[in-house]
Amino acid sequence: MSRGSRHLRDGMQVIVRPRTDADLEGCEQLARVVHDLDGYPPYLPGDLRTFVAVPNAMAAWVAEVGSDLVGHVALHPDSSDAVMGCASEVTGQPPDRFGVIARLLVSPAARREGIGLSLLDIATSHAVDRDLRPMLDVATRFHGAIRLYESCGWVRAGIVSVRLDTDFTLDEYVYLASPGAS
Repeated sequence: MSRGSRHLRDGMQVIVRPRTDADLEGCEQLARVVHDLDGYPPYLPGDLRTFVAVPNAMAAWVAEVGSDLVGHVALHPDSSDAVMGCASEVTGQPPDRFGVIARLLVSPAARREGIGLSLLDIATSHAVDRDLRPMLDVATRFHGAIRLYESCGWVRAGIVSVRLDTDFTLDEYVYLASPGAS
């Protein structure tokens, strides 16, 4: 599935579609709002556009309500060595057998409407379609995101500490999609 839609409580329709270059300014603005409110991403060595538009992403999607961009998610081939090592150790699969769900952002004004779930579902389905095991990592302090993943049946595989530079270490949970995820 590369495109999907769902209706919000007020009858507005959410469209999830592949991200294009024309979406990058809106994605950057969304990332700024999320960063300012939630502190995600917690570490930003570059700018927010570079954070969203990672060059090696396998795919990326946006969610729109009307003309407003309200969400983003991407599928990456990898994460940090610690994260990939944890997933490999738990599953016995090599790191290249995973699809990493990343850069999941939802506008604060559009939260609790199923947009995060829709984005998570499309990225998960895309990983499965590529015969990859969906996984993700999340900083231990992002309780709302953790609730979403666990409510969707994602299984916590472990916790890792990731050193991002000499002065910044991040504790992250590693999650695996349930074996029957699609």
